[in-house]
Amino acid sequence: MAESRRLRFALAVARWIGGPAAAAGSPFGDTLAAVTGTVDDSAGWVSFQGGPNDRDASEIQQLYTDALTAWRKNPMAKRIIDCTVDYVLGDGITPSATGQIGQFITKWWDHPKNHMTRRLPELSEELARAGDLFLTLHTNPVDGISYVRPVPKDRIIKIETLPNDWETEIAYYETQEAREPRKWLSPHHPDAADAPAIMVHYSVNKVVGALLGESDLGTMLPWLLRYSRLLEDRVRLHWAARAFMWIVTVPSNLVAAKQEQYRTTPDTGSIIVKDDAEDWKAVSPDLKGFDAHYDMRALRQMIDAGSGMPPHWRGEAHDVSLATAQAMEHSASRHLRRRQLYTRFLVADLTHQAYTRAAHMGKVRGKPNFAAITVEMTDIDRVDNKDLADAAHTIAQALDIAARTTATGHSDTLRRLALRLILRFGGETLDEDTVNTILDEADSAPGTEPDEDTDK
Repeated sequence: MAESRRLRFALAVARWIGGPAAAAGSPFGDTLAAVTGTVDDSAGWVSFQGGPNDRDASEIQQLYTDALTAWRKNPMAKRIIDCTVDYVLGDGITPSATGQIGQFITKWWDHPKNHMTRRLPELSEELARAGDLFLTLHTNPVDGISYVRPVPKDRIIKIETLPNDWETEIAYYETQEAREPRKWLSPHHPDAADAPAIMVHYSVNKVVGALLGESDLGTMLPWLLRYSRLLEDRVRLHWAARAFMWIVTVPSNLVAAKQEQYRTTPDTGSIIVKDDAEDWKAVSPDLKGFDAHYDMRALRQMIDAGSGMPPHWRGEAHDVSLATAQAMEHSASRHLRRRQLYTRFLVADLTHQAYTRAAHMGKVRGKPNFAAITVEMTDIDRVDNKDLADAAHTIAQALDIAARTTATGHSDTLRRLALRLILRFGGETLDEDTVNTILDEADSAPGTEPDEDTDK
C-alpha cells in the first residue's frame, strides 16, 4: 500500500512538471511541455553568455530541442526545412578559383574526410533548423588540408567577443562532460593561426544585439503543436464515430421481452424478421466535421505565414489556379534567394578560412584572396531566366532600331550603352574594364569594318 501511494505521488509530480502536454500526450513528446537545459558536473549551473538581446539559456535550449523534435516528428515542419534546403542548394554548390587557390579548393572540397558536396545539405538543414551553424576546422600539418566538423548548437555555452565590438567573435566555449568547457578560437583571434583547430560561426534570423540566430521554425512551433493536437483529436473522434448503437422502439408490453431477446447484439449480416410494431434506428455521434475544417485551415494559414511558402508547396492545392500559384511563389522565391546569397557567402568564407590556414602553414604559395573565390549556384526560379532573356531580346531590338533610325549605329557611346542595357536586362552587370575589353575585341575581329553605305 505504501509503495502504491509513493508511485501515485511520483506520477502526480511528473504530470505537474510536464504540464498539460505531458498529460494529454503531446504529438511532439514531453520535451515541448517541459523546460530543458544543459547541466554539467561543474560547480553551479552553466548558462549561455552572449549578447544583450540573446534569450536566456533555458529558452535557447528549449527552442533548439523543440525545433529538432518537430523536424523529426512533424511532417509539415520537415517539409518546410526540406523546401528551404532544396531551393537554396538546387543542383549543388561548388566553390572555384583560378591558379593555385583553385587547385587547393578542389582538393579540400572533395577530400574523403570532408565530402562537402554530400555534407552541405546536412549543414544547410542544421542552419535552417537551429538558426546557427558552428563548424570546426582541424588542419592537418602535413598537407594543410582542414577537416570540417560541425558542433551542435546546444553545446555552445559562451561566445566571447572583442570588448569594444560585440560583432567580432574571438572565441567559443563548448561544454564537456565532467570537464571544463573547451575553448575554440575564432579566425579573428590573435592566436588563431597557431591553433591546431579553429571554429567558425554562421547564423540566420539574428536579432540586433544578439550573438545567436533563431530557427526558421521558431515562430511556427506553437502553431505546429496546436495543429498536431487538433488533428490527433479529430482522428480519435472519427475513430469513435465508427461506433454506433441501435435504438429499438416496441410497444410497452413488449419492452421486457425484447430486452431479453436482444441482450446479445446481433452479429453483422444477421437477418431479423420483425413486425410493424418494432422500429429500429442506428444512432452515431455527430462530430460537426465541416465546422472543424475552418479551424484547421486557420492553423495551417498561420504555419504558412511563418514559413513564407505557399500552401501548394506542401501538397495543399485546394482551388488554387496556375496563375494564383505563380503569383504566390514570388514572395517565397525572394525570401529563398536571400537565404541562398547567405549560403553562398558561407561557402566562400569557409573555403577562404581553409585556404588561409594552409597559407599560414606554408603549404600553399598563393596569397589568400577572398575575392578570387567564386561560388556557382542554381537559380531559385528558373522561370526568371526566360523573363530575363525576353527582356534582353526586347531591349536589343529597340536599341537596334534606334541605331538604324538615327544613323548612329557605329557610335561608341551608343555601343557601350546598348551593351550595358542588354546585359542588365539579362540579369548581369559589367564593369568598365570588361566593357572596354569586349568592344576592343569586337573592333579587332575580322569583318567588322563599317559599311560605307551605312556611313552615308
